[in-house]
Amino acid sequence: MNVKFSVITICYNAAKVLPVTIESVLSQDYTDYEYIIQDGNSTDATPEIVNSYKEKFAERNIRFVYNREKDGGIYDAMNKAVASAEADYINFMNAGDCFYDMHVLSHIADAEDAESSKNGTAPVIIYGDCAVYEYGRFFLFPKSLDKIEESMPFSHQSVFAQSDFVREHPFNTSYRYSADYDFLLTAHDLGVKFCDSGTTVCITTADGTSSINYHDTLMESAGILKNHGKFHHSEAELLKIEKTLRIKQFVLDHFPVFIRKIIRGLQIRSRGQSYDPVIPPWFKSFL
Repeated sequence: MNVKFSVITICYNAAKVLPVTIESVLSQDYTDYEYIIQDGNSTDATPEIVNSYKEKFAERNIRFVYNREKDGGIYDAMNKAVASAEADYINFMNAGDCFYDMHVLSHIADAEDAESSKNGTAPVIIYGDCAVYEYGRFFLFPKSLDKIEESMPFSHQSVFAQSDFVREHPFNTSYRYSADYDFLLTAHDLGVKFCDSGTTVCITTADGTSSINYHDTLMESAGILKNHGKFHHSEAELLKIEKTLRIKQFVLDHFPVFIRKIIRGLQIRSRGQSYDPVIPPWFKSFL
């Protein structure tokens, strides 16, 4: 039996970047999926762009849902969108992000089938690699399930989670930046099965809310770890970490782009995160 996916895109006034995301979804060679766009009541050309794609999805016999309503932020919108999902697994590929190539859903389906056949039960969380585009270069988002109790273990755009589990454990909207980390940490605490698909799932750009609010994002993550009983630093150590993060945030906010580019290039090379992807046609508008 084929596994079915719900691909969900959260957007608000995203007319400039939304086509990249939609084109990557529409181009998938695996067609047992549905596509849901949750729009926070955009006032730009987003509705017109979305409506222009409806017939294209219909031609491929792919269920297409467009919800347009106000929300309380990205995680509230994600929870709202889940209510429309009818598939086995949910993936959040938000506006401006995109699938890495046309075979992603096929690879994820193969990984689910292999893991289910091997262990007798389907994995609750399937994940993969994420190529990040920043300052004119690509690098791989750090991926390590073993370090989930320290930081985000992989990009949330690379995650496919069982729909029932997502409904049972909705995103905590009290978090502004890291409710996705809280969700994955909850899954880990409950001992659910994670499966690395071994494939590059997505391309993201490092200019989203979490990237810009670097300090606040990581401090919120520290609070999440505390709430899960996993943050074991002393107050003095936490204060030192916070000071370091404030310096990094200052660099992001005030240093010239060429200086930031040099710093990030050195960090990427030293961490072994350099990546030379095959760039899909839908992403070339970013380059």
